[in-house]
Amino acid sequence: MEYSTGVCGYIDNMVLFSDSWDCNIDLSTFGYTKDKWQKLLNTYVDYESLLQFREKIKNLSGLSYTYYFNQKKVHNGSCMIAVVLSRENRKLNWSKVNVLYRTTEIQRRFAADLVLIHHFINELPKSCCEIKQVSFYMPQSFISGQIINGFFDYFGVSRDSIDYNHPWTRSMKLLYKGAFTDRDKLSKFKQLYRMQRLAFGMVKYEPLKTKDLGIDKYFQGRKKK
Repeated sequence: MEYSTGVCGYIDNMVLFSDSWDCNIDLSTFGYTKDKWQKLLNTYVDYESLLQFREKIKNLSGLSYTYYFNQKKVHNGSCMIAVVLSRENRKLNWSKVNVLYRTTEIQRRFAADLVLIHHFINELPKSCCEIKQVSFYMPQSFISGQIINGFFDYFGVSRDSIDYNHPWTRSMKLLYKGAFTDRDKLSKFKQLYRMQRLAFGMVKYEPLKTKDLGIDKYFQGRKKK
């Protein structure tokens, strides 16, 4: 962590690269419900604009083209800003997907972002897209030292493997003792309360697996209704 404020630790100017965008995340294990997934799509995606974007990239001659997510006009704005398709030669198919952020919460919301990007890429037209790399540009990313305690079992990370010499990890250890060792001490803070109940096995949400979701699936289903 570069710096911390309260329970949150921050890393600025982080870039992640991957040669695969496939994921098998079950968002219910992160406290998401189907309604939350639908809200995410309604917040970020203008479906008509997305369909126009898919059509336009079939005939463009440039080396990059951008799809802009819907932007909130309140507070500091939306977390995800845009997806930029790029390629190294105008005669080749689009080969790279670059996801641009303002900021992101790594421990929970990023999981939903990964599922969204997974479907964004899979639903691109195959006639002009041959994606070989996806990247995430994050001017600012942060993790709650409190909430992340609920995910250790999910990722199979041993707490004994952590270096507690850093001030942020020391505070994370104290927050774990205060919130995730006694199921009778549930927080009034909504997000922490949700994570405590999940970690203690007090609640189990309906499965929300990546393969069962989709951008087209949601918006086309809504039109039929």
